[in-house]
Amino acid sequence: MPDYTLGLFANMYPAFDGDYRGIFIGQMVRDLESRGVVVKKAVKTLSSLLGYAPFLYQSFLLSRDRTPDLFQADYIPHSSLVPAYIGRKGTPLILKFHGDDARIYPFKNPFNMMLTKSMLKRAAHIITGSGEMKRTLVSLGEDPEKISVIHTGVDTQFFTPLDKEECRRRLDIGSESQVFLFVGRLHPWKGVNELVEVARACPDFTFVFLGPGSIPPHTANCQFIGTQLPAMVRLWLNAADCLLLPTYTESVPTAVMEASACGIPAITSDIGGCPEIVEDYKTGLLVPVRNADKLGDAVRWMATHHGERREMGRQARVTATQRYDHNLLTEKLIELHVTLIR
Repeated sequence: MPDYTLGLFANMYPAFDGDYRGIFIGQMVRDLESRGVVVKKAVKTLSSLLGYAPFLYQSFLLSRDRTPDLFQADYIPHSSLVPAYIGRKGTPLILKFHGDDARIYPFKNPFNMMLTKSMLKRAAHIITGSGEMKRTLVSLGEDPEKISVIHTGVDTQFFTPLDKEECRRRLDIGSESQVFLFVGRLHPWKGVNELVEVARACPDFTFVFLGPGSIPPHTANCQFIGTQLPAMVRLWLNAADCLLLPTYTESVPTAVMEASACGIPAITSDIGGCPEIVEDYKTGLLVPVRNADKLGDAVRWMATHHGERREMGRQARVTATQRYDHNLLTEKLIELHVTLIR
C-alpha cells in the first residue's frame, strides 16, 4: 500500500453526490484514498466567484503545510497559482491540465501565455488527459519527457453493459424507439444547439439530455432529465442506442468513456482528445465541430445500421477496459507520485 500524503489543489470539486463539477477529480481522490494515500484538499465546491475566497485561503494554508510529500494542482493556472508561488520549497508540484486550460487559455492573450509558461517552469512534472494536450504543451517549449498522459479514467465495473430491454422497461421507453443520449452540461460549447437542430430534423427519434444548465427551445422529441446520480446515468446509457457529444472543445470526455464502458457507441467531434477514444466507424463516429448537417447524417447512420452499431459498442467496451479503466490509471498516477517523492 502507498504511504505518502498528497496536497491537492482544485478549483472544481463536487460538493455533493451527483454534482458534475470536477466529478473526475473526486473519483481520483477516492481511488487514491482507497489505496492508502492521504489526500489533503484545498478545493472550490461553489460554482460562484464567491467560492474563490475560501478556496484561496485553503490553498494558502495547504501550500505551507509540512505534511504533504508532494502537491498536485488540477486546472491551470487557477489552482496552481498559490502552490507555485508560495508553496513549500522542496515539495514537488505536479500540474494537471484537463482541457481548455491547455488548449485555449494560453492562446487567448500574451498575459495568459506568460502565466502558463511560468507555471510550467515551476512544475516538477506535468500531467495531461490526452496526447493532443501533451503536444500542445510541447509546442510551447515544454520538455516532452516532463509530461505524462494520465486520464482519471472510468469505473468499468460500475459502468458496464446491462440488459437493454430491462433498462428501457424501468425508464418506460418503447423497445422499438431510437434513443440518442447526451450527458453533460447544457452549454453551447457542448454542441447542444446542434443537437436540438438535429432533433428537429429527425422527429422519429428520441433525444434525451442528462445534465445541468438552461434548457434551450426544443421540439417534442427532446427530453431534458436534469442532473442525475451515477446509477441513473448508467441506466440511461444502457437504455440508449448511442451517445451524442458534438463538443467544440474537449480532452478525453468522461461521458464518452462511460458510454464506451457500457458498450454504447458515441458520435462525437473530431477535435481534442475525442479521436483518441473514438475510432471512426470502429467504436463510434467522428463529426466536424459546429456542423449540424454532418451530425444529422451520423445520427441517421447509427439509426439504420443496427448490426454495425452493436459491434461498435462491443469494441468500445474493449477500449474502455483496456485503456481507460480507473484502476489501471490510478496505479500509473501513484507510480509517478512515488517516483517524484524519491
